[in-house]
Amino acid sequence: MNHHDLEHADPPFPELGEEVELFLETEAREGVLLYERDGELQKKPMAPWERGLKARVPVHASPFRYCFRLPQGYLGSHGLERTLPRYDRFFHLLAKPLPPEWALGAVFYQIFPDRFRQGRPELAPKEGAWLYGGRPIRKKAWHEPPGEDGAREFYGGDLFGVLEALPYLEALGVEALYLTPIFQSPSSHRYDTEDYHRVDPHLGGEEALRALYEALEARGMKLILDGVFNHVGATHPWFQKALKDPSSPERGMFTFYPDGSYASFWGVKHMPKLDYASALTQERFVFGKEAPVRYWMRLAHGWRLDVAHSIGEGGTNRKNARWLRALARAAKEEREDALVFGELSYDTVPTLRAHTLDGAMHYAGFAHPVMEWLSGRDLHGNPVALEAEELWRALFDHYAALPLQLRHAMYTLLSSHDIPRALWRLRGDKERFKTAYALLFAFPGSPAVYYGDEVGLSQPNPYEVWRGDPYCRAPFPWDEALWDKDLLAFLRRLILLKKTHPALRLGGLLPLKAPPGVLAFRRRHRGKEVWAFFAKEEVRLSLPRGVDLLSGREVAGEVEARYLLFEPSE
Repeated sequence: MNHHDLEHADPPFPELGEEVELFLETEAREGVLLYERDGELQKKPMAPWERGLKARVPVHASPFRYCFRLPQGYLGSHGLERTLPRYDRFFHLLAKPLPPEWALGAVFYQIFPDRFRQGRPELAPKEGAWLYGGRPIRKKAWHEPPGEDGAREFYGGDLFGVLEALPYLEALGVEALYLTPIFQSPSSHRYDTEDYHRVDPHLGGEEALRALYEALEARGMKLILDGVFNHVGATHPWFQKALKDPSSPERGMFTFYPDGSYASFWGVKHMPKLDYASALTQERFVFGKEAPVRYWMRLAHGWRLDVAHSIGEGGTNRKNARWLRALARAAKEEREDALVFGELSYDTVPTLRAHTLDGAMHYAGFAHPVMEWLSGRDLHGNPVALEAEELWRALFDHYAALPLQLRHAMYTLLSSHDIPRALWRLRGDKERFKTAYALLFAFPGSPAVYYGDEVGLSQPNPYEVWRGDPYCRAPFPWDEALWDKDLLAFLRRLILLKKTHPALRLGGLLPLKAPPGVLAFRRRHRGKEVWAFFAKEEVRLSLPRGVDLLSGREVAGEVEARYLLFEPSE
């Protein structure tokens, strides 16, 4: 067996130019480290160490690309190959700046502020207080389900409510909060920002943000804000100037076409797209002291960049990697331990290998294939027949392709404000839902719980109406009589295991033999292992002596389970 992962790089987070020692667990007694430099492949003979081979080499570039030549072939990120693999199948190591240590394997909790908890009812918008899309906004009662009005529906959740809920979140075991946008906006989702320097008064303003930040700091918890830097709201004063005065400096911040139309997010005209070819856009969003990505680092620990894959120049994503890198560096210049990850809805690998962000929302490499396997339908409701063996190949392919240091900083999820809730997709099957969440917490990365999933919150729309937004954004049910206490206890146990077992938090990912139809893998860290098994229905597993981590019981021999996190005895 050959194995190379983050724990086999010393130091794991090197400076550019610093020497790093690379270790390979292998039975081979000789080998050569091959690495790409200036278009050529360099060779470094490897020396023996107690579990295989090692070599020391300076990290001359980021990414640093390498593989191992062994007597039986070439070992890259995707395993042993007889011929030299493509560079994209090499291992990729990055130099600093890199994800902060606190973020590796950290447990996140996503909150949609208007729908989580109401702290001060007087802050809530009044019925018909303004027009949105030409129609009056609606004030809804907390128990009412969300409807088609979506962005015009306000429930009155605020940041004081989040502050009040911190004891609940702390007891759940949450380590970091990710809030969808909190800056002033005319919609309840607030992705159409009209003032980046003003926390929305209906959420409590900067007073509430400061109180929340300080309370989180006191608890050792982190706060991630949503950075909507691809587009602004059409009511933003900068866009209004650009729209009304073609000679204004702000005109260049946006992409206008000869017919008077302009580039916007997904063609939605109330979200005009920023043009990062503009020096004024660069100053106001990246390099300037008042750029929001810098300004709010005094009251937050990082950013999730909205539609990060779309940010760029000229109404496109041209030079996307350059501007993602610049935004991340700007945040880290203000706060060294800042975490900046992106909404990369599709293939994250090219962007993350370009040394841009600390990680990404793990849709393509985790959420989508896992839910396809368990639900039999894809994100859009189309039938999918995915087998456990195919799921493993998809999961491992994405994992192996990532730079080593980003594998544990990926924001790994099942539900979010943009896609249908996992429980709804599973037609309320809570055993499959538990299987999904057990898999989430067993897999490498930073697991994220979407608010309410832990108590069984679902969606009001019938299964035939396949939609996430707006139905996945229902208010959190604070009446405990409505909670599924069994699910809540289950999630608490998973969170505790993630936080206390180094193999689950920082361990590498290795295959594990299992019966047909069972997804199985090993997590290993410094010689300690956790074995993970998952199936759609109960299966019989044959195990050595060890501990069922979810129940805490010792087990051995034949065991029946749908999901199992197992620590073998030494």
